[in-house]
Amino acid sequence: MKILQLFSDWKWTGPAEPVLSLCEALSVQGVDVTLAYRKTPLEFHERTVEKEVRQRAIRCYDGLRLNRYFSFRDWFHDMHHLKDYVSRENIDIIHTNLSHDHYTAVVSMLFAAMRPLIVRTDHKRDGMPDNIFMSWALNRTDGIVTYSEKLRKQDIKRFNLPVERASAITPAIKIYEGPVKDIRDELGIRPGERVIGVIGRLKPDRGYDIVLKAFKKVKDRQDKVRLLIMGRSSQIEESIKRPLAKLGLEKDVILAGYRVEDYFSVIAAFDIFVMMRAGSDGSARALREVMGMGKPAIVSDAGMLEELVDNGESGFVTTWDENDLSIKMEDLLKDDGKRKAFGAKAAEKAREKWDYRAQAGQLKVFYEKLMYMGKRK
Repeated sequence: MKILQLFSDWKWTGPAEPVLSLCEALSVQGVDVTLAYRKTPLEFHERTVEKEVRQRAIRCYDGLRLNRYFSFRDWFHDMHHLKDYVSRENIDIIHTNLSHDHYTAVVSMLFAAMRPLIVRTDHKRDGMPDNIFMSWALNRTDGIVTYSEKLRKQDIKRFNLPVERASAITPAIKIYEGPVKDIRDELGIRPGERVIGVIGRLKPDRGYDIVLKAFKKVKDRQDKVRLLIMGRSSQIEESIKRPLAKLGLEKDVILAGYRVEDYFSVIAAFDIFVMMRAGSDGSARALREVMGMGKPAIVSDAGMLEELVDNGESGFVTTWDENDLSIKMEDLLKDDGKRKAFGAKAAEKAREKWDYRAQAGQLKVFYEKLMYMGKRK
């Protein structure tokens, strides 16, 4: 079974980590997989897909440009070269991840004499866009992978997909097992203070207003509690700083900024974690990383989040309501035993359910199922 994975981006965005790590895990399981990605078009000092591919020695094909911005020359180049490569290498499945590489694969294979199966992973938090272009492409797609059962059912209904050709496979993570340092003093956390952690891009649509209002209620009812927010955004004034000033919480909230080197050390300082809405890619990677480190989480019932946290076992699921959120925050902050038990369950779930080997195994079974069924009629 020969798989060609397409990824039409060069930036180290949300879907990049799961795509590359999944390619590695599939290779370990004996799947012949090659990755084609958008090469870095300019000098860039932070992590990129290209840097990670080289570091991990992932087999790749660099004959495609995969430029998702308008470029007739690049698009025409890819239509021709993808068709030739697939034919020459006898590719069985083209697995697409973003809309541009999905459209590229579908259009390139329209008039191919022997086209491979086409699979799409839905990396979107709210599902793929419901428009005529996506409907057209999915009607010519043989299988779809989603991150959650809720999203699988939504995509099936939205695009009239055959049930047997859609599979929900929870995204995996690499559980961090390296060293962490005690960073509480550096962050200004005083002895005995409990820390509620938040991670994400600080955009107004992520529910930070609910988190801040809930924290205000908790702060009014008990002492020695801090809120620590890790992340960045050009919209931080609107989403965080002005609401903080309005609530009078500037001294109680730690804005830790964007962290790389000590990212997991900051997580280690959390007592509990809160996420109201996943990022646009929908993988909720920060939530899974935090749970992998044995931290209990409180999440909203928005999107796939409630499928990641076992309510009452590894954390709590709340509604989009600051009163309920504040009650659940207090419950965990006050009960050391419950916090410890929930954290242990969170780490156990991460090890058992979110391992790349398990994800690759499920995807391999889905590939085999699709190959048995053949192309979509």
